[in-house]
Amino acid sequence: MPAKTRISEVTVHLVDQYAFVRIRTEDGAEGIGQSGYFGFPQITDAILEPLRSVLLGQNPDEIGRLGLELFRAVSVRGGALTSTIGAVDLALWDLKGRRFEVPAYDLVGGRHRHKVRLHLLMGQKSWPRASTPDDLLTEAKLGVAEGFTAVKIDPFVEGDDGFHIQTSARRINKAVEIVEELRSIVGRDVDLGVECHRKLTTGEAIQFAQRLERSNIHYLEDPMPPDSISEYARLAQAVRTPLAVGERHDTLYEFEDLLNAGVGDFLRPDIGNVGGLSASIKIAALAEARHRRIMAHNFLSPYLTAAALQLYAAVPNTGTFEWTPLDEEPHRAAMLTAPLPRTGGWLDVPEAPGLGFDITPGYLESGPEFAAPPAPGTLRTQDGSIHAI
Repeated sequence: MPAKTRISEVTVHLVDQYAFVRIRTEDGAEGIGQSGYFGFPQITDAILEPLRSVLLGQNPDEIGRLGLELFRAVSVRGGALTSTIGAVDLALWDLKGRRFEVPAYDLVGGRHRHKVRLHLLMGQKSWPRASTPDDLLTEAKLGVAEGFTAVKIDPFVEGDDGFHIQTSARRINKAVEIVEELRSIVGRDVDLGVECHRKLTTGEAIQFAQRLERSNIHYLEDPMPPDSISEYARLAQAVRTPLAVGERHDTLYEFEDLLNAGVGDFLRPDIGNVGGLSASIKIAALAEARHRRIMAHNFLSPYLTAAALQLYAAVPNTGTFEWTPLDEEPHRAAMLTAPLPRTGGWLDVPEAPGLGFDITPGYLESGPEFAAPPAPGTLRTQDGSIHAI
């Protein structure tokens, strides 16, 4: 049993396009977490600056209390706050696991599984996403050959004839054709997820989901913007296809509202956005009580992938886990001292202490220079207006 100690230092490191939080204690131990607030990671430093006093001098083992104190210390809400709390939470779990010399999942009940089944997030090998249907179909074929038993596609492909300048009929017809061709390529037994990135109206989503039934897809993800839970409830009542939702939701309370509305066969918390491991476990418990699964959103970095493996080990009701090939590209992989242990379509659950992986020495201090991700911008329709949905 390690001796009691106090938090002595809370530091934000902005590296590449990421925001990391490092917490050190009086006895020299440290833990590292990462924010999942993609697009504006630098806001982590701005939010944490006035909140450091909440953490300094505190017992680092009291993770739940410290997270709640950060959440209640300010009147604002939203992803900027919960992602900052998430980075702190992950750093504290990493710290506690290292002090007790056990993985974080051992501190919350032990592991349920020794490896995690992945779904291949296609269109990620070149950023931005692949620009043609042929690119995606080729990638799916290669992924299945490599051992993936689940794949995910966004069939609303960009290009000169992008979805935002198409008629509604062409938009849906083209996407249905791509999904049907993908099903013929991967076979009947591969789980096929269809991502929409919030590009449809409710009516279009109902039409699309009904037409996809013959392709037996595993789930339809984020067909509409997340703002109206009542419209998602209308969609859920109108279709038989399972729905995957939640990557744009930030708190336990929003996930409870989704479930109460009958929405979400798969909940998609992002461990770096919703408040870390602590909040993600609570969201998983909400889903478990309704015989639903979590399917964590994940694309930002190998370190957040490592953190989410702790979640998948700790809870029973998980679906597949999102895998981006970008995590194996040298530029990203350099942040960890060892590669993520992937074999085909599976990731091994680590047994090392804390979050299970070490940040490369010197990476936080002298890694790639920080540059905020470019603003995503908006799409314009043929009449010049913003494609709002």
